[in-house]
Amino acid sequence: MRHYVLVLALAFLFAGCSEEMKDDPVQPIVQDPISLLSFFPPDGSIAYFHGEGNEFASFTLHTTYLDPQHIAQVEDNGGVTLLKIYRITDSKIDLVYREPVDSNPSLPNPTETAAYPVLETILQQPLQVGTSFQGWTIQSITATVDTGKTVYSNVIQLTRTEDKFTTTKYFVQGIGLIRTEDTMETDQEHPFIVTSTLQKIE
Repeated sequence: MRHYVLVLALAFLFAGCSEEMKDDPVQPIVQDPISLLSFFPPDGSIAYFHGEGNEFASFTLHTTYLDPQHIAQVEDNGGVTLLKIYRITDSKIDLVYREPVDSNPSLPNPTETAAYPVLETILQQPLQVGTSFQGWTIQSITATVDTGKTVYSNVIQLTRTEDKFTTTKYFVQGIGLIRTEDTMETDQEHPFIVTSTLQKIE
């Protein structure tokens, strides 16, 4: 009799545990947002890109951190020098300034940069396949890119198509942009492709 009571008690105990497990919903795994500041080269660095398909596809990129939220990059392709300023928030990277300048431009102060309007979103959380913004779509977060100097893994690949023109950008955490590809469909057998690929950062 005592054995029967013990078995019955254990049965009720396991049944109670089972019900508690059913009532406790499975919590989804939420990936912590990545600091988008990590998608830029180091402060004061110069990145060198090798271009193919166009005489202006090669360029240098001089990066300066203006404040915790704004980064300036001077892009010089031998034909024109552009000053670009980006605003970094928890959720996205926005381009807020883009103008031709001389080879050694003066940079704006924090009050000026804070007043600049958003021109274009460059990258946006969540950094996962399928995220879309302003025509861009994240196609991969595990792409591999061989620049001829370095093989990068876990590369974020973004693509945007407008009419017959497709632009693909590749970003790596800790460095930023490492490659761009502009592909234009033509009446010829093969499309016209222009690429700019990171070679080194000093």
